[in-house]
Amino acid sequence: MNGHRALRAAVFGACLAAGGATPALAWKLTPEATAAERGLAAYSASRLQRAINSSAFQGVAVVGHAVHENITRRALQCMDDGLDVPGCEYDIRYQVAGVRWNDDPAFMFLPGRGEYVGCIAGQTVRMVTQPVCWARVFRHGESAAARGVRLTGANGNLLVRSHFGDLQFLHAMAIADGEAPEQTRRNVLAWAEFTWRTATGEPGFGLERVVASLPIEGFAQRFKFNRGWRIQDLFALGDPTARRADRLQRIALGSLMHVVEDSFAAGHVNRAAPVPGATCAGRADWPAPGPVVEFHSYPHQDARKHGRADQPDALAAHLAGPRPHVIDVVGTLAALWRAGVPWDDARPYLECVFALAPDARPSSAGDDYQPDAPLNPAQWGG
Repeated sequence: MNGHRALRAAVFGACLAAGGATPALAWKLTPEATAAERGLAAYSASRLQRAINSSAFQGVAVVGHAVHENITRRALQCMDDGLDVPGCEYDIRYQVAGVRWNDDPAFMFLPGRGEYVGCIAGQTVRMVTQPVCWARVFRHGESAAARGVRLTGANGNLLVRSHFGDLQFLHAMAIADGEAPEQTRRNVLAWAEFTWRTATGEPGFGLERVVASLPIEGFAQRFKFNRGWRIQDLFALGDPTARRADRLQRIALGSLMHVVEDSFAAGHVNRAAPVPGATCAGRADWPAPGPVVEFHSYPHQDARKHGRADQPDALAAHLAGPRPHVIDVVGTLAALWRAGVPWDDARPYLECVFALAPDARPSSAGDDYQPDAPLNPAQWGG
């Protein structure tokens, strides 16, 4: 089988085996895995560094800067994610791993289906483990979506589904142009419920629970092709060190943080400015962010413009604007989690974070992210 046909098989059909993944674009993350992450993946830096040096990730808009990681560390008030870091109240390695998961969910090709350049069947594919394979699958998914292919559990892995297909809500984005904002919000809040209930160790959301059997809207349909996937398979494929309840809980929390972080990136969501003095659910300690005017959808966006709005200067522009900003909001979530707040009590805050503006409109690429739109620096950072 030649490389092109193998890649086509890799992204479409049953050959994209258990744990397939495709990410929607977001605040950028660095391809240079931290020492802690390399340890978690039982993988050395050398092969990944060779891939970076060979420009394997060139043109992949999701990678390039450690913006997601920096938002998370600042919100958690811990600027490193190793063990025993001075000034840190707790080890945040797994929260950071969870934040990276939405962009880099592990997947694996079935034996006999990975016979093409860069990919090894039967071994977990992540940016840190099979970087060349990862980049090729990503680009193939991007190309397929641009041609109008709808990527779902029937024909795609998690990586392409999350970036370009039916899991784009993992990046606070709509699944397709024209999607009603209420539907995108339902998808986002369903994922928030799943990750929060997992992160707080709620009974029925443990490692062995089958994802498709969870009593959450849409889960049975979205994961019906991934028979037998358990929560640990979703979040810890290929990483036995993460298969402990406390670690999976932190990974789940990180995944939710990623969705919230992306909702403040202008290429993902158009938000109105916050109303001074407005609070969530009457809580003085919950300042209300600006409501959502539009959830964007990625496949018809200009990738360069989308990526430009995810860079460090875009984050700096956002943080210089009115509060609450993204670090405030993620910090509040972390405080609620540390307090062990159950989902029914955390829900009002997340519903407020994703509140719709009165003039909320269906999804599109966004006026500033159309391929023919002029670059508009005023929009970088939201």
